[in-house]
Amino acid sequence: MSDNKKNLLQRGLDNIQPPLSSFIGAQTTSSLFLLLSTIVALWWANSIHSASYFNLVYTPVGLFFGDLEFKASLKHIINDGLMVIFFFLLGLEIKREVLVGDLAKPENRRMLIICALGGMMCPALIYSMFNYSFDSQIGWGIPMATDTAFALGVLTIVRKHIPASLLAFIVGLAIVDDVGAILVIAIFYTEQISVLHLASAFALIAFLGVANYAGVRQPLFYIIVSVITWLMMLKSGVHPTVAGVAIALTVPARPGLASGKLLDKAKSIINSMERKPQSVDVLASKEDHEKVLEVRDVAEEASTPLRRWEDALHLPVSLFILPLFALTNAGVIFSFSSLADSLQHPIGLGIIFGLVLGKFIGISGFCWLALRFNLGSLPSNVNFQHVIGASLITGIGFTMSTFIAMLGFDGQPEQLQYAKTAILVGSILAAVLGAIYLRVTATKQNSE
Repeated sequence: MSDNKKNLLQRGLDNIQPPLSSFIGAQTTSSLFLLLSTIVALWWANSIHSASYFNLVYTPVGLFFGDLEFKASLKHIINDGLMVIFFFLLGLEIKREVLVGDLAKPENRRMLIICALGGMMCPALIYSMFNYSFDSQIGWGIPMATDTAFALGVLTIVRKHIPASLLAFIVGLAIVDDVGAILVIAIFYTEQISVLHLASAFALIAFLGVANYAGVRQPLFYIIVSVITWLMMLKSGVHPTVAGVAIALTVPARPGLASGKLLDKAKSIINSMERKPQSVDVLASKEDHEKVLEVRDVAEEASTPLRRWEDALHLPVSLFILPLFALTNAGVIFSFSSLADSLQHPIGLGIIFGLVLGKFIGISGFCWLALRFNLGSLPSNVNFQHVIGASLITGIGFTMSTFIAMLGFDGQPEQLQYAKTAILVGSILAAVLGAIYLRVTATKQNSE
């Protein structure tokens, strides 16, 4: 095989399995759009046009088919509908990490799970201490979550001063953290359950798993069954975003064609094109056009639906769904008195101390214990000082924390106001403290 053909084929294989940098790039882009949407929502909700903001968010929209009516507010359409796609993408990332990422290596998996458990337990305990015996104790899950996009966005500020492996460590940590948050949503933030609808949803998920095992790869099949599964989960009482994660776990992760056969088919097609006396012209020659399409089909068959769908969803989720979520949910009315009330209320104190202090104590403390008793190891070039900085930055809990707050304080606008304000304050504190700590630590290490 010629060097040119080898290079061409290698580039194709690289495109099938893009590196971690693609994921980080998408998350960084998402953090910028999230930040912009949050600023717009805060400005809009506190401007003279605030009435138009809340009218837009809560005005019902819907479809009508004769006597059938489907109606919901824009906020519910985004939170119960579009956010399912975000959780589906999250599920794809979780599955990939478990199969071939950092979570696939036992030594890395142990450390990440230990650190993530500490980062979930300590914030929840701190929140519960502030809200013990109050009705607001239902919000204990709020400070557990980490916003991966914002966390990686902050890390880009100090990226020159930290090892690249720290980014991968935080991605793995946040993914384990997200698994915990999803389980909390499914188990503890569900009030009434329709057993029939829930059983139907799980039966459809099992059906998708069987289809995966049988080799079904058609996207339309998965889309149709997934929509029905989402509807069943919505009617079951369990939040429908859980369906997004569960469906993602059934997406095929194996290529339809082995790498050896890929090489044979690719060589055969390329050789047949090279034997032509004239140069390849895909515009004028139908035969050449079909050969190029065959190469494309081979590459697609050799890739995995999990990877293709994950790559396809990154931009729509980063540039559209998450910014819309922030725009419709971050509109908190600010005033000095309301800010003071939020920061003095048990809900606000529990969330802020949980996000900042709880994440720091939980992740750093559990990491120290794991290293002390040889229960796990850190990635290359990552030391305990880096973990301390990472533990502060994982206190940025914007998206997932806001989502859990809306589930916990549904129908309680005053408590939800306290929670959203505290999430913003706690996330900003965590971001500033984490970035400063990593920057100062890097400067000190370079001077030694």
